[in-house]
This record gives sequence, structure tokens and C-alpha cells, in this order.
Amino acid sequence: MANEDPRVAVVGPGAIGGAIAAGLIDAGHDPILCARTPFDRLVVDWPGGVVDRPVSVVTDAREVGPVDVELVAVKAHHSAEAKPWLDALAGAGAAVVVLQNGVEHRSRFEPLVHPGATIVPCVVNLPGDRRSPGRVTVGRVARLTTEWSDAGEKSAALFDGGFVTADVVEDWLTPAWTKLMLNAASGGVCALTRTDNLVFHDEEAAAIAVEVMREVAAVGRAEGADLPEDLADRIIEGMLSRASGHMASIVVDRINGQPTEWDIRNAVVGRIAERHGIEVPMNRLLTTLIRLGEPAAH
Repeated sequence: MANEDPRVAVVGPGAIGGAIAAGLIDAGHDPILCARTPFDRLVVDWPGGVVDRPVSVVTDAREVGPVDVELVAVKAHHSAEAKPWLDALAGAGAAVVVLQNGVEHRSRFEPLVHPGATIVPCVVNLPGDRRSPGRVTVGRVARLTTEWSDAGEKSAALFDGGFVTADVVEDWLTPAWTKLMLNAASGGVCALTRTDNLVFHDEEAAAIAVEVMREVAAVGRAEGADLPEDLADRIIEGMLSRASGHMASIVVDRINGQPTEWDIRNAVVGRIAERHGIEVPMNRLLTTLIRLGEPAAH
């Protein structure tokens, strides 16, 4: 990344990746879009405007050489499928920005990337909906939070001047576990009920979500995250004030009969809780019910 105009690629330009690519374009960059399904135009509506631009999508990793920054936006359970792109694009000195849910970004990608590349964990707060290939709607202002490193700072700087805001923080655990509190509770309840976020106007649904989040917070604090005791209540209040009928990706996948991110959104809480000797009965209940609804492996 020593050059002034770094070469950047986005792997998985779906709802999140498409919005991120549009943010890079809005900031003056020309990212390489790497996908299974080609499309010829990227159209992303966001609260302040629209990015509408012809693009070239690469579908074969062998057609692309090394880049300075590779932003990976495939869902966590598809991470291994991104390895051909990681092998082709991210060599020694590259930054691999992991735009995924959960708190295990680094351990998930360490076996997949070149040992000389730098993994940059990133929390994504971006309510995006993919309408069709290359067409995405962003419901609110998009924000990324990356873990501090030289690669993290340089990656975040790519978004300067665009509609995506990127912050670099030393304490990455706190925003990561805060997002996991939200994902484990809202995604879990909505996946099981096949509903959007308006379901939390039901008092019993909201109470379940708060209890799930309190358990997640206890585990996060054991991991070193700074999560106040009243954070679950504040998150549910924010959810209710912003509820707009947005349907999380885990719900869309469940409705469509596709595998979901149940492991990195829900099962992870139980795994880490066990290491600390913390009981998380509500999270284990949600995890079991979501797991039992997963499509059978073929």
C-alpha cells in the first residue's frame, strides 16, 4: 500500500459488499468487484443520495492479480469459498479487511490468508438490502469500525470523503461484542419467528431479546469488552426507535431455506461462555432451535 492510489478489491458484492463498493466509489476509488454472478452496473441508494455507475465484475480469481486491500464481504459460513480470491489477491503486505458478523474474524481467516498479509477485523453497521445483482438499498448511514493497525488505518482511510464512515479503534472488542449482542438477540428471535425488526414492539419478544443480550454481555465482559450493565436495555430502546421493517440477512436466508450464520451469531456465545464457566441458557435455547431449522446437508 505504498502507492498513492491503492489497488482495492471487494469480494462478495451483495448487500454489504455492494454498499461498501459504492462507498469506495463515492470516495473516488475504482474497486475490483469479485463475484459469482456478473452484473454490469452498481446502483446503491443511501439516505443522502445514490451511487449509479457501470462496473466490471470479475468471476474468475485467475483473472486478477495482487491488490493492496481486499475487503471480504461474503457471509461467515462461506469464508472458505473465498480462499481462491484470497490466494490470488492478498499476498505478502496486503490488508484483508473482514467485513463479517461475529467476534472470531481473525481465527476464522488465519488459516485462509497468506502469512504475510494483515487481517483487519471490521464491525459493519450497515442495514443493506440487496434487491437484485448490483442493486442495493442502504437504510441508514453506513459505519465501519476496524481494529487498530497500520493496515487498519490505511484501509479505513479509503472511505474518506464517501458516504461510508470508517473508524479505527484500539478497543475493537467492545464494538464487536456490542454488535454481537444485537445480532444474537434480534437475529435469533427474528429467524425463528420469520419476522422483521418490528416484532420487538411486542413486549414479550423485547423481553426475550433483552435477556439474550444480557447473557451475551456477560460473556463479552469476560473476554475484556467494556459493556455497561444497562447496555441491553439501551440497545432494545434503540431497536424500537429505529424499527423500520428491515429484515436481517439471517431471516432472509431462513425464509429462503438457505444455511444461516447461526454458528457465528449464536453458537459462538455458548462456545466462549463455556471457556469462562458462564451459564447462557437463553442463548443455548435460541442456538438449538435455529440449528434444528437449518437445511439438511447434502
